[in-house]
Amino acid sequence: MIITFGTQKGGVGKTTLAIAFANYISLFTDKKINVIDYDFQKSFHQKWKDDEGISGDYLYKVVLLSEEDEKDLQNPQTMQSLKESEEIFLFDIAGNIEKKYSSVLMHSDYIIVPFSYSDVTINSTMVFINLCKLLKLTSGLYFVRNQIDKSARYINQPEMDIELSKHGTLLQNSVYKRNCLQTITTKKLSGEQKLAVKNVFDELIYNIWES
Repeated sequence: MIITFGTQKGGVGKTTLAIAFANYISLFTDKKINVIDYDFQKSFHQKWKDDEGISGDYLYKVVLLSEEDEKDLQNPQTMQSLKESEEIFLFDIAGNIEKKYSSVLMHSDYIIVPFSYSDVTINSTMVFINLCKLLKLTSGLYFVRNQIDKSARYINQPEMDIELSKHGTLLQNSVYKRNCLQTITTKKLSGEQKLAVKNVFDELIYNIWES
């Protein structure tokens, strides 16, 4: 199974959300989780390396791709083998769209797209959606409201929600701004962090495993 976290816009908390998701699913599945950091910023892998000195065991391994690995991802047979594997392959792809990412997107079983309601984020999310349409993806797009301010009133939310719902599944729950998520590690999910993402991830997992 291939699950990809992707979006056109950086700064929406994509990698933090991907770390939280990898941690969360490790709590209930016996499947091996393989994280591939395919973002040029390498934030996921750097966090994994930084956590080496923290007590506790890693929940999964995070790998960077060599040039040879990247070429291999362009091979449909390689990607198909990942799709058919009993293991979970979680890709964190870059916040900009390059041709090399097309193969991962085209072979993903599920694509998680975090977004917020700023004008810049909305426009970039639509760019990402249009790319996915050009690729004629068969995978499902799942839109996650992320870093949402509970006290804010987003004037463009109704219109944006309607538009996103035309192109995939807009999760009903949201991930709200929480300081606890800024201290997340790749070795554990604290009780507070779990509560911050539980509703969204339970809804997402239900959609994935029941689809």
